[in-house]
Amino acid sequence: MPRPFDHAKREELLVSAGTILARTGVVDTSLRELASQLGTSARMLVYYFGTKENLMLEVLNRQQRAAIPDTAELELPDSVAAHRQWCFEDWYECTRGDRRDSLRVVLQIFGAACGVDSPYRDYTWDTLSLLTRNSKARLLALGMPDHVAETRSRIALATFQGLIIEYFTAPDPAFVDDTFTRFVDEFLLAPFPSIDPRTRS
Repeated sequence: MPRPFDHAKREELLVSAGTILARTGVVDTSLRELASQLGTSARMLVYYFGTKENLMLEVLNRQQRAAIPDTAELELPDSVAAHRQWCFEDWYECTRGDRRDSLRVVLQIFGAACGVDSPYRDYTWDTLSLLTRNSKARLLALGMPDHVAETRSRIALATFQGLIIEYFTAPDPAFVDDTFTRFVDEFLLAPFPSIDPRTRS
């Protein structure tokens, strides 16, 4: 007789797996090692998720649904000051708050996605695209021209990833906080040109 599918148990495994992988690392943790840390068997994980890659994607999608709103659901800023405040609150959540552990896993997956035929490629591209759209929507709400909002959003996302990696690996991450502050003020929210340079003759 087949084992009954326990949805509550599956959800519990997803929550715990995300916490463990943030500590042990995605690449270096086998399905067997992860099962041992979870107090279950690799066979049980295969039963619920199929493969380690599927488990990773389930963990990531669960965390993403909780952390990243769809663009249509965003609370848009009504001033530069409001968006600046949001930037620092988001930075704090990612470096010290509730999103820190999940972000450690996400960044490892982003790196793994660069491999040829990586199972994480689609997830990574879709996530980066959503984050870019969200950033662009916030900047458009501040009155930035479309081309400026698009460019700054893409550069900001790449910079944010780099600064997060620096923060997680620096012996003293305090200077990274200062760099992030200057980046927000000197680039992301700096005054923007009113003319699209691509239209100049």
